[in-house]
Amino acid sequence: MTRSTKKFPAWAFGALIFFLFVLLAGCATLQTNFAPPPTLVNQYGTPVPPLPTLDAAQVARGKQIYQTTCARCHGENGVGAPNWKIPDANLNYPPPPHNDTGHTWHHSDRVLYEAIRDGLRDPLKPNSELRMPAFGNTLNDADINALLTYFKSLWTNEHREFQYLRTTEDVPPTTTPAP
Repeated sequence: MTRSTKKFPAWAFGALIFFLFVLLAGCATLQTNFAPPPTLVNQYGTPVPPLPTLDAAQVARGKQIYQTTCARCHGENGVGAPNWKIPDANLNYPPPPHNDTGHTWHHSDRVLYEAIRDGLRDPLKPNSELRMPAFGNTLNDADINALLTYFKSLWTNEHREFQYLRTTEDVPPTTTPAP
């Protein structure tokens, strides 16, 4: 009995190697596509949880509160007073915007919360009159938190991350005392 010996063609061997290479490269690509999103790290190098999503109901509630409480000074939809970058004769600036064009997103939740609750004075004149009225007697904690959520909905994701990191580095806001 004779045995037929056929040689495996060289081109087929090359094609097999090429196919295995493409398959392995594809697997490596798939692996990197399923990598977890990068971890947020604050300025102290401490990892923080992912950026929270905004609750649509809180955004809507915050917008409603903003329109009735804040818009007459800070402008519709958080755009700020006209010429908000130009000081008046006393070197006081008009109310700034709360969207991306302003600086609200530079501050932690605590700072924003306390500014809304307690009002704002000129920081260089501690005994001066309030430049922004205090709303702690008219807005409760949930109202103020809804306002903060609305502000965040006006910011880019990059600005939200920046503000979130400032918030995670700060102390929690104090609660409004009961009347």
